Amino acid sequence: MFRKALLLLSVPFSLLYFVIIFIRNILYNFNIFRKYKINAKVISVGNITWGGTGKTPVAAFIADILAKKSRRVSILIRGYGNDESELLPKLTSNVPVLVGRDRVKRGKEAIENHLSDTILLDDGFQYVRLRRDLDIVCIDASKPFGNGWVIPTGSLREGLYALKRGDIFLITKADLVSNKDKLEKLEKKLIAINHRAVIVKAIHRPLHFYEIPNEEKINISELQNGELVLVSAIGSPECFEKTILRLGLKINKHFIFRDHYAYAKEDIINIEDYCRKNKLDRVVTTEKDAVKLRGLTGAGEGVKYLVLKVRLEIIENEDGFYNRLFGIYNS
Repeated sequence: MFRKALLLLSVPFSLLYFVIIFIRNILYNFNIFRKYKINAKVISVGNITWGGTGKTPVAAFIADILAKKSRRVSILIRGYGNDESELLPKLTSNVPVLVGRDRVKRGKEAIENHLSDTILLDDGFQYVRLRRDLDIVCIDASKPFGNGWVIPTGSLREGLYALKRGDIFLITKADLVSNKDKLEKLEKKLIAINHRAVIVKAIHRPLHFYEIPNEEKINISELQNGELVLVSAIGSPECFEKTILRLGLKINKHFIFRDHYAYAKEDIINIEDYCRKNKLDRVVTTEKDAVKLRGLTGAGEGVKYLVLKVRLEIIENEDGFYNRLFGIYNS
């Protein structure tokens, strides 16, 4: 009841937010607000909802693909929560990561200091100030548009009309949706909004676990016996749970913190106290969380912290994805 009342109270703020963003976009479209162009190809990887779509692994995946094609890539991030600034260097192979709110300025720095010919915007769909050659929109298959409202009532950052700007719709976590009709309805909805965009489906395939801090690899089969404690501060903790369960592993408890949460030593003490009281010795977390937990863990005797290593894998329309991605270099 309280939650419903809170949602109703937030509706006027959502309407105001919607109008502000709508007007802002019109001002950019009519060049009243200036859009900047830099001397490099610009690719945006973003989403239309608040968190949970897995866009940072997608950005890392694309950066490595382009780097292997001898493109000089730099990734620009705003640096909110500092997660991505620490995670991206671990997910990519020697790709410069520049942090700052002014990504026009950072893009020019990447061109000057790193001789970049390609700029990748992590979480850049709403950053319309910088002209881009390709807009990739990541959409979580399990909850694509939330409840259909913009923030704060819902999770949408813009109205669905904004999807008309997209060039590629990358539907992530497609394997975590058991109802295939749901995926088909989502695809039809995206086509109705923007028929020219390429629709691609992808999954985050689990590879193995590794231990904090020594990064020793642990095969999934080694964790079949016993129960695990999960720890996450991500946009979609339920998808993390589903992935663990689909591996045939057992979950005893999941400590869930808000997205981008900065862990404190007290949190680790509470987690390790729970493990000792329940005779559990393995805590599993995500790669995004691992960069923040590293340095805080290790005090609990007998408690091991494991990280699930995943890799983005395109499972449908791979040719369409690569043709649109590499096609920007022919224009």
